[in-house]
Order: sequence, then C-alpha cells, then structure tokens
Amino acid sequence: MPSLGVAAPVRPVAVHVDGSLQVPDDPQVLGWWLAGAHPGDSSGAVVVVGHVDSRRYGPGALFRLAHTLPGDVAVVFAAGEARFRYFVREVRRYPKAALPPHLFDPTGPPRLVIITCGGEFDRTTRQYADNTVVTATPG
Repeated sequence: MPSLGVAAPVRPVAVHVDGSLQVPDDPQVLGWWLAGAHPGDSSGAVVVVGHVDSRRYGPGALFRLAHTLPGDVAVVFAAGEARFRYFVREVRRYPKAALPPHLFDPTGPPRLVIITCGGEFDRTTRQYADNTVVTATPG
C-alpha cells in the first residue's frame, strides 16, 4: 500500500481448528487465506491478514491500516511478475466477535479484503477489541 509506505511479504495461511484464521507471528509478514480467491480471480474475496503490532516486534506492516482512505491503491504481487492493483472502497471497524462472514465470501465480485486488529487494547486479555477492515476492488 504505497500511501502507507507498506511493502510486506505475504505467506499462505489456513484456519485453526476453532475456525479462526491463522495470522503470521511476525507483524511484518502478512497472511493470504488459501481458501479464498487468488489475486486476479474473476470473483470472490482475496483475504489478507496481519497483526497491527506485537510486544516482541513492535508495529506491524498494517499498523496504519486504519488511516487508509477510499481511493488509495493496494498492489499485490503474485508469483512471477504478476501485479494486481486494487482501489480502496471502504474502511470499517468491526467488533472481533462480529466480523461479518460476507468478508470471506468466495463468490460475488472480485475484491481484496485486508484485516488487522484495531480499536481499544485490553491490557488484561492482551487483545484488541476490534478488527480494522479495508475492502478494495480491482482497477
């Protein structure tokens, strides 16, 4: 995401037994959900996740994701020289317990969905209350 100065490697991720999406431990590395769409597919959500920060590593690649604006560009580089441009359409925050399932829908129009933690940090549970979600469409 050039507007945020973000350039991060992306690794494939799956889901845990409890159904939650795996997120790479290193906040400078992003995860691409294997069961979702691939960049360049004609339909479905390409889902990319990452930690906003961590105690061990500090701020993550998506630390400033909440500052993304509609119209900003996200570029995904795939195997080889393939490059896919997406334009941000929406930036939302959802309570973690209420992350809408449609964000992960493998059907519908092609889109990029980027998810990280956001909102208030609970020092007792050591978790953020919300998720920041950016939705972008190819262009």
